[in-house]
Amino acid sequence: MAVVSCLIVACGGGGGSDNGVLSGSYKPVPDSVMYLEDGMIIGMQVFDYSDNDVVRSRFVTGPGSDGQWNTADDVRKGGLICKYQQSRNPLPPALLSVVQNMDTNGNGSFALQQLKLESDGRISICPAVAGKQLVKEEVLCKNDFCPARYQFGYKITVKHESQENGGWKQTQNVVFYGENDQIATAPPFPSHIQTTSFSGDAETGFDFLVTVEPSPEYSDNVSLVQAFLYAGNGYQKKIVQWLPGVLESRVVMDRYGENESYVDTRYRTMTWLPEKGELQDSQASQNPPPLYPLMRIYEFDEDGRPAGQVDLMKGEDNAWFTVDDVVYGFPDFIYDESGLLQEMKTLEGNIARSFFYEDNGKVKGINVFGENRRDYQYQNGKMSSLNLISYDSGKGKIEQRIRFRDDVQGVVTFIPDQRFPRGEEGRFLDPLIPKSKDEIMLLGRPF
Repeated sequence: MAVVSCLIVACGGGGGSDNGVLSGSYKPVPDSVMYLEDGMIIGMQVFDYSDNDVVRSRFVTGPGSDGQWNTADDVRKGGLICKYQQSRNPLPPALLSVVQNMDTNGNGSFALQQLKLESDGRISICPAVAGKQLVKEEVLCKNDFCPARYQFGYKITVKHESQENGGWKQTQNVVFYGENDQIATAPPFPSHIQTTSFSGDAETGFDFLVTVEPSPEYSDNVSLVQAFLYAGNGYQKKIVQWLPGVLESRVVMDRYGENESYVDTRYRTMTWLPEKGELQDSQASQNPPPLYPLMRIYEFDEDGRPAGQVDLMKGEDNAWFTVDDVVYGFPDFIYDESGLLQEMKTLEGNIARSFFYEDNGKVKGINVFGENRRDYQYQNGKMSSLNLISYDSGKGKIEQRIRFRDDVQGVVTFIPDQRFPRGEEGRFLDPLIPKSKDEIMLLGRPF
């Protein structure tokens, strides 16, 4: 599909050379992020890739005495540290967490998800690095400005071990910080150790066994029951299956607590109707049944391009495709003569999203209901910056201005602190840009 193939590939730009390697040889990674509210800078995140086994960033909350941002006297308030080690078969950071977070395809730990701080659990983003395993992730963030969305920070130390049955065991020691960098030892932020053993494969599915125990950092007066209740009642068994023949994914979670036991079975069915050019994506949870079942229908034209995206909600008759269904979304996509997507329209015919392009067909801007939401810039045919824009009634216009560099070897493209879905090879997919059928199916997999 022309529009998707030219837009979603994360191209890089800017940056100088690294160890004599010419700029432009590698995929783009963030160089800095500037955070603004109502036109005023409130902070920055600046990245450092100088150590081959460490990706780190610093959170900056003030320009210092010189009044200039991103200089030596900036006011620092913590940062992100990602440590790696060589591995023949590194596990993606998200592989286990996809199942632990159930309803997401993102990253993160089960415990952070329980806090409901973010839908996918990950507070900040440690990227994948080719041929290396993530072994430690630490976020420390203070003050009112906190791009990590957690006021004091956390640390996850990850250990991976291969098993005789061909599976893996991952141990995460999660430590939460309170005020004055002290370790939090009471709910709702109890530190803990989570061990996940899994076996299986991508075709038949995976078996997971998750156990949780208090972290050694706890004081003697911290209750085991508190930790178990907070972090999944201490013991969980999860089964994930992907049935590619019928495009059906299935998650079965058996969860056992000290005084309770229940089974939660979730299905996600994706049905391809070639005669209609439709992909139907529906989800259902069996325990308990969903109060308002949802289905999303993607339509494609004869050239395979996205032609519509409509969401359905069952009405009182609890049946699909009846007159009382609640219908919303974008049923009409408008392309120009060269095949570039120009507009997505609502049911009422209003323009919901507008797309603007460089002369070479790369997207340079996206508007949502007339408001600017994306600004892309390119250098030497690669993306050099991306502005993410939203609006808040109290804070006004909120911006994240990401500047990229493309001279860092091995680090997979990523957007810091953003829950964008990922395509093949870790490339980020802008959620405002319609996906191809293959991309939708990839994102629909439970692992």
